[in-house]
Parts: sequence; C-alpha cells; structure tokens
Amino acid sequence: MAPRGRAALLGLVALAAAACAGGPETADRSLCVGLFREYDRFAQFTPIETFDRRRGRERLDPTLSRLTVLLVQNDCQTRSRDLTGLDAVAAARSGQRIAESGAPLGRLTAVHAGALTDEADAARAVAFFEGLGLRATSIGNRQLGRRVFVGPVATQGGLDATLVAAFEAGFVASYPSQFFRF
Repeated sequence: MAPRGRAALLGLVALAAAACAGGPETADRSLCVGLFREYDRFAQFTPIETFDRRRGRERLDPTLSRLTVLLVQNDCQTRSRDLTGLDAVAAARSGQRIAESGAPLGRLTAVHAGALTDEADAARAVAFFEGLGLRATSIGNRQLGRRVFVGPVATQGGLDATLVAAFEAGFVASYPSQFFRF
C-alpha cells in the first residue's frame, strides 16, 4: 500500500475509534463529510457488494461496511425530520436559479446533497434542486439510502450557492464530490 493510502487508512481507523469510543449515543454529525469522502474514496475502487459463493449471499466490503456503520452511528443520513424546511425554502426560492459566479473551479463539480432514508424525500430533493436549475439524480444504496447528487457547477459562487441551498433545506453532509460525475 502506498504511504498516502496507509496514512488515509490509519486516519480512518483513528476516526473510527474516536467515533465509537463514546458509543452510538454520541453521534457527531461534524464527522459526516469526512466519512462520506472516505466512503467514496474506497467505493470507487471496490465493489460495494460481492457475492460470497461459500455463504451463498451478498457480502459488503469490510472497509465500506465499517464506514457505513460509522455513517449511521453518527446520524449522517438525511431523514424526513431534517427536511422540515424543504418546502418553505423551495417556495422562497421559487423562480430563482443557482447562478455561476466568481472563480472557476477548474472542472465541473457535482455536489453530494445527502443520503436520504426515504424514497419520497429523495424525489422531493431531486425536484427541489431541479427547481433551482440544477441537474439532480438519486442513486440507491441499500445501506445508506438514496444518495442525491446535484450540479454540475463550474464556479466557486455556484458551488457556494448550491451548498447554502442544501443547508437551508436541511440536508445533512452536503459537500463537493470528487468522484461523482454527471
């Protein structure tokens, strides 16, 4: 394993130990973006599930399994109770579009809005971001729910405005994705 990969893995182990030390009642949403980024980093090279012929069933990759547990323990999924302001924000922003402004990002960037636990909420989320003039899609993940990605944005102003809209609407763990592409 390359030194950078080892350092990332050791950092993940330390993060996991710290997150688990206090037990599941000590959820820390401040860890969510880092955990999702680490999850994405591993998921891009590792199939999330593989078929275990010996046991005759699907098996989740051990690293992704640990990250999934940490994401759930730290309450990193966006639930219906988090989106109570979604309709009000959508109404307040009706007719507005996310505007590109400021410094170019260098490449088109997608935003991970959140991992939603309810399919109806995922559909509402897609409609919300499409109403702001962005492309939006939700991708099912059996362990985490429907992950919603929006964009792409090309400027810092567009990225900031997208993240602010997600925050105002109640999404948990919105961040610019390094790996998702439209």
